[in-house]
Amino acid sequence: MSLSYLEVNHFRNLHQVVIEPDAELNIITGLNAAGKTSLLESIFYLSYGRTFRQGQYKDLIMNDQDYFRLISKVSHQHQKSTIGIQRSSKEQLIRVNQRTITRLSDLSSLLPVIALHPDSHQLLSAGPENRRHFMDWGVFHVEHSFLQIWKNYRKALSQRNAALRCHHNDRLCNLWNHALIENAELIDRFRNDYLNKLNERLSFFSERIFPDCKINLEYKKGWPEDISYQMHLEKHLSKDREKGFTQCGPHRSDIKIKLDNKSAQTSISRGQQKKLVALLRLAQLDLFVEHTGRRCILLYDDLPAELDANNRRILMEILSGMQVQLFITAIETSQLDYSGYQSAKMFHVEHGIVSTINN
Repeated sequence: MSLSYLEVNHFRNLHQVVIEPDAELNIITGLNAAGKTSLLESIFYLSYGRTFRQGQYKDLIMNDQDYFRLISKVSHQHQKSTIGIQRSSKEQLIRVNQRTITRLSDLSSLLPVIALHPDSHQLLSAGPENRRHFMDWGVFHVEHSFLQIWKNYRKALSQRNAALRCHHNDRLCNLWNHALIENAELIDRFRNDYLNKLNERLSFFSERIFPDCKINLEYKKGWPEDISYQMHLEKHLSKDREKGFTQCGPHRSDIKIKLDNKSAQTSISRGQQKKLVALLRLAQLDLFVEHTGRRCILLYDDLPAELDANNRRILMEILSGMQVQLFITAIETSQLDYSGYQSAKMFHVEHGIVSTINN
């Protein structure tokens, strides 16, 4: 799977862009604030229906314009698909092969994308929601039933929380427990299995990126290990009623990320955090390829920042051996060693204008 065509109109400072990316490596250069990150954001938006940077949708529409429009063509083996998204102040229209769709999960399935950017360290430093998203992206792509099971769980959770807020009696509050427990146990099993596989993959990549260090992901299911979810819900019903919501469950799960048995969230520098997040994403990408038989798109914004030349070289060597289509930004191509790639395309961004460089 690869992105073979990208058209961007009125997105941030990109007025009109048309490029035909390389299936392996795409290097995007330019000064700060030229529009390099905006180009990566447009690709991310085609997969998630949102951006990876903070802000409202109106910030994505170019000044003095009423909408932005993104069009891409995706090739997978002998199949080709066209994705189009147009966003105005009133509505968002998403079409795949000229058919209107409403589920963002359809985009993610068709165009799997992972982004590494300057704020990616928040996977370690911010709250558990970031780590749940990281985990569930992987589970979503390897367990086809996961999305529906998660929706079923969220529906039962919402109903139970409504009963708790209204101070209904025990029978009404427990009415949703069966659906809650049934789906929670499946979610827990899927996540636990996925993290076990990811831990195995991490040991392979860490030999290059974190030699002589042991990295481990420890799954926290969202309720105590020594009690079943059913017993926990029954035991804490009165406390849940006092709070007005269900305090424990898969919606409160987390991952403890450890480096040599120390918390990576608090014990390593920002530069090490950036390397570790890259390591986690590379392991996740590799697992995706193995389980789906498909390639993935990796957006790597400003790889040279906070990494020395040796670490940049190691990361580029690893990436060149992976089944991913890479879009990477840098101020200059000299900051990147891409000698391991058989093919590549260079693009330069200046004042929102993207031009192809002959290399």
